[in-house]
Amino acid sequence: MSALFSPIEVKGVRFKNRVVMPPMVTLKADEEDRVTDTVVEHYAQRARAGTGLIIVEATAVESGAVWKGGLAAFADKHAPGLAGLVERIHAEGAAAAIQLVHGGPQASVEVTGGKRVGPSAVTPPDDGPIPRALTVAEIRMIEESFVEAAELAIEAGFDGVEVHGAHDYLLDSFLSAKQNVRTDEYGGSIRNRARMLVETCERTRARIGDRGLVWCRISIFNKLEAGFTREDLAELVPALAATGIDMLHVSTDGTFKEYFDSGKTIGQLVKGLCKLPAIVAGGLGDPLEAERAVAEGHCDFAAIGNAMYEEAGWTKQARATLHT
Repeated sequence: MSALFSPIEVKGVRFKNRVVMPPMVTLKADEEDRVTDTVVEHYAQRARAGTGLIIVEATAVESGAVWKGGLAAFADKHAPGLAGLVERIHAEGAAAAIQLVHGGPQASVEVTGGKRVGPSAVTPPDDGPIPRALTVAEIRMIEESFVEAAELAIEAGFDGVEVHGAHDYLLDSFLSAKQNVRTDEYGGSIRNRARMLVETCERTRARIGDRGLVWCRISIFNKLEAGFTREDLAELVPALAATGIDMLHVSTDGTFKEYFDSGKTIGQLVKGLCKLPAIVAGGLGDPLEAERAVAEGHCDFAAIGNAMYEEAGWTKQARATLHT
């Protein structure tokens, strides 16, 4: 039996297989950041192909927080469209989650008016405008924005929410020793740099309770040059698990790449640090590689990014390739 196409259950939510469409922006929202028919059809096609879990693209938790054309979940006006999107994904047979994000130092200047915020006033990875360092009060307000957006999403019918703590966006930028040079409780040690992400997950979990799944996405490859270590990972992962989240989603620069001279992949390292199911993304467009990733224990779910974005029927084709 195929490992990739075997069912799995997480906290009462059943996934018919381990194939995940990870969040990838379409930039097809309307001028009010609402779901459009184009957005609905985009996800429906990939659900119809047999994908087990659809994670809807990075969705802003505040006005002007990310990019033009992106979805948002910070106002009542966004709820009907999101509810319709969930209904369609479910009707096509897939579980549905949504990723929540604040762009922070990588927010588009087109929507921020040229201004950005971040952990510290340092040059961001895209060499754009230097962000203004957030105050502690602002940090906690943004955490609450994630919580409120998660509430809206769960009320709209999503099976789960994913807190975006990867790819140099706001929560991830706090984890980076290069972008975060604060000297307060949100900077310095890995415990402090992880505080905003941990608090956001903790507060979201508390608000959602047992009404839906909560997890977060992290990435390590983009912080290696800033000195992120295996010891940092060993502190970060258990801290996130302790918040009560249900899974971890790990974005990689190669699912089978060994990390920290450990002889293990990042998925294996993460799974060794906690008991949470792991979604792993990175170079799994070949169905045989996706099958191998699950079968060998690098992940519990294989996230198929670019290949599924380009080919809506990827999951159906993968099933044929694996003769299952």
